Amino acid sequence: MSCFRYGAILGVGLFLGLSADKLAAQSIGPSLADAQKALVEAGSSADGMGVKLSCAVVDSRGALVALARMDDAPHFTADVAVGKARASATFGAPTSALENLGSGGVGDVIAGGPMLFRQGAVPIVQKGQLVGALGCSGASSQQDEDAANAGIASIQ
Repeated sequence: MSCFRYGAILGVGLFLGLSADKLAAQSIGPSLADAQKALVEAGSSADGMGVKLSCAVVDSRGALVALARMDDAPHFTADVAVGKARASATFGAPTSALENLGSGGVGDVIAGGPMLFRQGAVPIVQKGQLVGALGCSGASSQQDEDAANAGIASIQ
């Protein structure tokens, strides 16, 4: 193989490799600023209800963008909030509509981390595109969902 051909192939491979890294680094979910704003609003909603929650924002792949655990919220609620948000983002629906999926073990076979099919998470849609979800945990399922909806409303 000539040096020119080898160099051209190497150059194309390097270009594609670098491009793939750049594409992988691009955001596919809500910005950190939006996630933080939604978490603040969800926390304010929880304060108004007199409950202590953990809330998590994930991107459309279910990867964590931001997490907040209110003072005195039980430690395990953070993991529950993330699991609810992952389920909502994966299926693009509120987890209240997905509760029957959990009994089928669907969350155990889909990559990306554990999912919980319990009410308390809602998808984040921006400009008509699913970009992630916000899940909350620590109170009644309805209060968790109400706080999540309040958070989402602040960034749409």
